[in-house]
Amino acid sequence: MARFSFNLFYLIVFFCTLIMVTDCASSSQNDGTELLSVVAISRHGIRSQTASVESMNQYTLWPQGFPLWPPPADVPGNLSTEGKRNVTLLGAWYRDFYTAQGLLPPKGLCPAAGGVFVYADVDERTIQTAQGYLDGLFQSEATPDCGVQVISSSKPVDPYIVTFATGKCPIDTAADLLAFNARTGGTTSLINTYSARLQTLQAVTQCCEPAACAIPANPTPASCSLLDLPITIATNGYVRFASGTLFDVADRVTETFQLEYAQGMPDTDCAMTPESQCVGWGAIPPGGLDDMMKLHVMNMDLYSGLPSFAQVGSSNLMWQLVGTMDQTLSGVKNAGILAPVQSKFTLFVAHDVNVASIAAFLGGVTWKAEGFQTNDPGPAGALVFELHRVKQSGQLIVRLFYVIATLDQMRNGTMLTLDTPPQRIPLTIPACGGLIDCPYDWFKNFITAHVRQDCLVK
Repeated sequence: MARFSFNLFYLIVFFCTLIMVTDCASSSQNDGTELLSVVAISRHGIRSQTASVESMNQYTLWPQGFPLWPPPADVPGNLSTEGKRNVTLLGAWYRDFYTAQGLLPPKGLCPAAGGVFVYADVDERTIQTAQGYLDGLFQSEATPDCGVQVISSSKPVDPYIVTFATGKCPIDTAADLLAFNARTGGTTSLINTYSARLQTLQAVTQCCEPAACAIPANPTPASCSLLDLPITIATNGYVRFASGTLFDVADRVTETFQLEYAQGMPDTDCAMTPESQCVGWGAIPPGGLDDMMKLHVMNMDLYSGLPSFAQVGSSNLMWQLVGTMDQTLSGVKNAGILAPVQSKFTLFVAHDVNVASIAAFLGGVTWKAEGFQTNDPGPAGALVFELHRVKQSGQLIVRLFYVIATLDQMRNGTMLTLDTPPQRIPLTIPACGGLIDCPYDWFKNFITAHVRQDCLVK
């Protein structure tokens, strides 16, 4: 009977994935396991582009320039009001889902003290995303957010989330450069592979007369022909395309289009006034946004997925993950672990680079979410790790899911409920031999063996 139940679970997961059913909530209640702990690592929600509008405008000849986002996202990189609302909707779904799993109390009741722990990077967009999650999780309780507060570092650069930028443990740029060159196959290969998407991007931006693209505040003309931009690799700190070069610009511009779409900006009948809101000036052809986003994902893969970068960037969050789960099992506080012993739902709000690096660190976790390219860590997309105990055998297992609203759910502000859920995609963990049910001791041993001890904040 135990063997039958085990196989039945895999059949459920297989058919859920096959027919694109993204919420198999009932299966985890009836598969003979007890859910003990959840640790989620989420990207922040919808934000404006991180560069100023003026600097972005050197890459377009459209008279409107790039759109000016409404406050608070008029400050580059800030979470938008719509982005916070979307995260709040996700938070409400997490509450419904994990209440149904018996992990969180029903609405109207607050969890026990320390039962929910939320930690965010120091940026406005991560802190406000974390607050949005809390508002959604506890929107029905009389005590605002059940007294749970967002915790952040007092340091200007968070050592747990942005470890690679602290200088605490250097990245092996020589090794990563070798991997970078092996993956690209050379600049000629990259141009050939992405030529059609670059041509689409060139047509959308109408950026074809270099001398016409001076930034108004800067009298020196800036090159505005995307296809004339150089391809340069930077190795100061970590390996990536240098700022302002072809694939760096293609990455930033295409992601900006995606964020404009998720924000709900119009994509037709675009106004001609400077800084007016519109998705790609209404010039993106059908299917063009999704196709151009391959430029963004490629750029993300080519630095966040490099071996040394992924190891440095993931070590602290992976250490926090297993340390938090260990606390759940032992009931004893672990030195250096941020979450309290009592935490059953632990959330770290970070960045797309963290999500992508962890996927690489675990051996190349992959996902495909509706509205996104494969492995695109979209707004508020999260890697959700669940610790289960098999009731019959007592075995501890880890299950991994990728949770994200569809791009159109974001754009439309869709209410997320058990009947209209976000995507919850079961993932295999290559570091566990490709298993969906990863034995916890395997999982913990892999992380313990592969984190950079010199990176850890203890």
